[in-house]
Amino acid sequence: MAMTCLMSLPCPVPASDALWKAHVEPLLKDRCLECHNPTKAKSDLDLSSLQTMLRGGERGPAVVPGKPDDSNLYKFLRTEADPHMPPGSRKPLNDEEVALIGKWIQELPVVKAAQSSEATNNWSSNAYPATVRSRIAWKPDASMAPEKVVDRFLELAWKLDKVSSAKVADDSTFVRRLHLDLVGRIPTTNEMREFVSDRSRDKRTRLVDKLLSSEEYARHMRDVFDYVLMGRPAHQWEDRRMNGKWFAFLEDAFRRNRPWNEVVRDMIVARPESAEDRGAVWFLYERENNPQAMAEALAPVAFGVQIKCAQCHDHMVAREIKQAHYWGMVAAFNRSKNVDTPNGPGLSESAIGGFVSFANLKKESQPAILTFFNGRKIDETWPKEGEKETDSPELYLIPPPNTPKTTNAPSGDGPRRRRQGAARADQPAVPKFSRRAALADAVARDNPLLARAMVNRVWAMLYGRGLVHPVDLMDSKHPPSHPELLDWLARDFEQSGYDVKRLVRVLCSTCAYQLDSKPASVKKPASPDSFAQALDKPLSAEQLFQSLLVATGNAPDKDGAIAGRSEKELRRAFVAQFPDLFSAEYNASLQQAMFFSNSPLLDTLLAPREGNLVARLTKLPDNGARVREAFAAIYGREPAREELRECEKYLAARSPEAGVRQLTWAMLTSAEFQLNH
Repeated sequence: MAMTCLMSLPCPVPASDALWKAHVEPLLKDRCLECHNPTKAKSDLDLSSLQTMLRGGERGPAVVPGKPDDSNLYKFLRTEADPHMPPGSRKPLNDEEVALIGKWIQELPVVKAAQSSEATNNWSSNAYPATVRSRIAWKPDASMAPEKVVDRFLELAWKLDKVSSAKVADDSTFVRRLHLDLVGRIPTTNEMREFVSDRSRDKRTRLVDKLLSSEEYARHMRDVFDYVLMGRPAHQWEDRRMNGKWFAFLEDAFRRNRPWNEVVRDMIVARPESAEDRGAVWFLYERENNPQAMAEALAPVAFGVQIKCAQCHDHMVAREIKQAHYWGMVAAFNRSKNVDTPNGPGLSESAIGGFVSFANLKKESQPAILTFFNGRKIDETWPKEGEKETDSPELYLIPPPNTPKTTNAPSGDGPRRRRQGAARADQPAVPKFSRRAALADAVARDNPLLARAMVNRVWAMLYGRGLVHPVDLMDSKHPPSHPELLDWLARDFEQSGYDVKRLVRVLCSTCAYQLDSKPASVKKPASPDSFAQALDKPLSAEQLFQSLLVATGNAPDKDGAIAGRSEKELRRAFVAQFPDLFSAEYNASLQQAMFFSNSPLLDTLLAPREGNLVARLTKLPDNGARVREAFAAIYGREPAREELRECEKYLAARSPEAGVRQLTWAMLTSAEFQLNH
């Protein structure tokens, strides 16, 4: 399968992003932000972002795009300036550094006032910070296949950046990568051989569809999004999530391919209408009545951002994230309370209370109203000062059990009428006005940020990093590497009805996904955010464990045990050592190295038993056959001539069983096995 070059189109001049990232931002941070930051802002000037520089301070705008001589920032940094910045004994910028800032201002696109205001104040409309401008003017035709659209956007970016893409990966590399990404394990030897021997032109497309329709896909996506949504606390939480039907809810959602916005809505509302959705409650229930924990967990999913830094003040660097957004989300949850019902865990919600205020760093108090990062605001009447609220069944669809109620018991005057909204002991309380339901509507309806966050997350899962990196920092300080592509993918995902399987299918069908991890140029490799070659992705704990079972041929028995040890025990050992997913930077730990060197649990998988890899290799007639079979089972490929020679030499110096176990251990603990490449 070859990368096809689509028709060439003229492209605009590159933006000044590189100058900003490499020179201007570090200079301002080092020399200017001590006095001109979001909190201090001397002379009412904040130099932490281009938006605030365009807004300016007491002397007007600090930057006039395209006109350095009219820009106060440039004028006051020059040696002959009066006043000269930075003042006093602080180290001044040299002529070269000042010239770089002048060049950056000269190359900035001219931004109209209305556009600047939108970029500063309306991030929810998908506006980018003014340091990011559109580089690609191309618009895809509506009839163009979506995977071709993705490839075209990337090709145009490579052309702008003078980047050469890698070759397309061979079949064995592709089938291994796809199995790891879609079903969480390496392919079996038979699966590998069957695919490589298939000569049909559409075999890659057919394999994508086959894996997407498998039960393993639903289980793997459950594992991935359990981590994304819940993190990895202590082991006992795994049992509680299982008992709370959380795993069943996630697995069913991906099996049935439920629209992602509906899945997120169910998690927020936490009032399941069917047995399959009962586990949705666990997303909030596990936060144990902590509305701040609930808000902080939801923000990356609903809006693609972290809001923890906005608890005490507006975000220091991403100014569009306000303290009011943090407390608005907290307010949406602070009427909720965990309850246990005959049908399992539930979340009750009160109709009254929860009116709180928060204070900023200047100790100014503000009411926590229902306002959210995407610009949505929910109107709610607050009680007047000194007014006491009264709880009443009339405020509920299902009142709490302790509210007064009447019955249908007969009397001398005939049957009494049941009061509307009578309490039910088997269901949590549901108010007529639900803050959680209001938040769910704001998140799941007409919220483009929900689609952007999911698209970015799935892209990172398949390509090794997000279009915005790190994946949950989709704010003005972390602009996308390919903004036009992210915009298009998010709209396409939204228009598809939030179809997750379709999104995965499109991304896996691109030429870009199928590129080799070997760069086109060793001397000048492409940057990771160009996606001009496949990125090496460390296997997650679950991927590593499942792949070890496949490679070593150790299937659990009917009781779920492997050599007398439960599969759960073995898997949990790997989760404890390899807890991370979607890390901004991967760093192997000493504990992981010690685990592979000394763990008796790993020895369990390498002990020869009937039918497993070590037993099969030991029975083979010669060392060459053993090496070839080991490479096929573990790496999914033939050994190179030098590899074959050295491994045969190693085995010849040892007894068959000892040599096979040691060779297998060395291969399983290698980077080639532990990376998806």
